[in-house]
Amino acid sequence: MDLKLKKIYAPMSETAFYILFSLQVPNHGYGIGQEVKKMTQNEVASILNVSPATMSKYESNALEPSIESLKKLAEIFEISVDELIKNEESKFDISKINILGILREQKDMNLKGNLYHNTQITFAYNTNHIEGSQLTEDQTRYIYETNTLLTEKNTITNLDDILETTNHFKLVDYMLDVAEQELTEEMIKEFHKILKEGTSDSKKEWFVVGDYKKLPNEVGGLKTTSPKNVERDMKKLLEWYKSINEKTINDIIEFHANFEKIHPFQDGNGRIGRIIAFKECLKNNIVPFIILDKDKLFYYRGLNQYQTNTEKGYLIDTCLNAQDQYTEMIKYYIGTK
Repeated sequence: MDLKLKKIYAPMSETAFYILFSLQVPNHGYGIGQEVKKMTQNEVASILNVSPATMSKYESNALEPSIESLKKLAEIFEISVDELIKNEESKFDISKINILGILREQKDMNLKGNLYHNTQITFAYNTNHIEGSQLTEDQTRYIYETNTLLTEKNTITNLDDILETTNHFKLVDYMLDVAEQELTEEMIKEFHKILKEGTSDSKKEWFVVGDYKKLPNEVGGLKTTSPKNVERDMKKLLEWYKSINEKTINDIIEFHANFEKIHPFQDGNGRIGRIIAFKECLKNNIVPFIILDKDKLFYYRGLNQYQTNTEKGYLIDTCLNAQDQYTEMIKYYIGTK
């Protein structure tokens, strides 16, 4: 027995000692009886002055111990209530979850109502809506689940909105297949080809699907790289990115900001940039993020400030907030299993 623990807890019965010890084990939560193999559920319930039925609810996390029980233990053992409590938040360790592996597995299972299924719908709806798609989230879900479009009477739906939604579903699948591979120009061009294939843009002579732009463009009133310099600037960006041995979320955000500043394609740059960021997060064991349409003004402002060297923190905070939102999605569908 640890000498420090023995000194503090010597006045207790052995049973009481193991109760407290189990409560302090990291990532333990309220599953007291499961950790203390030497005790029965009734013994734990007796110490806490609760019924065995209540104890069962503690163990299944259906009910939290009362503050009175926690205060009683804290007073007896001369420690704070905070030291006793290990709630569900502390049990959830996102770093131990193989997000890419789960998404791939669920993609192959072809089942509804899981992380992959809702990632597809959330990603397609928001990334396209940011760029002007008029499809609703319900319509996006209906297209994904039934391969049909649900419309209201006398409404007009842009065919490109439908095509780019279904194309984005294919793009996410392809991205998951190549997520662990090194990011290259060829891969980025393939992303663009998948997204824009079959759209009205693909039928325009001056629009190149799966290759860099022929005509100048701008984003948010800011000039972007001229067509003749796109290949040069993309190579420089990828070389810089490749030189980073251990990539962080900030490196991925910086790549994203610089990619959008180059704006290498005639159209679709935002969606390609965001799918690249998602892929690179998965590749580097970082929780990915999906920018939601409701946050697009913060996102655009962050990009503008980052690209003009005004302030980097705004875009970083927006992406980190989106990362927190995706973490909540993971917790909902994966939980602590």
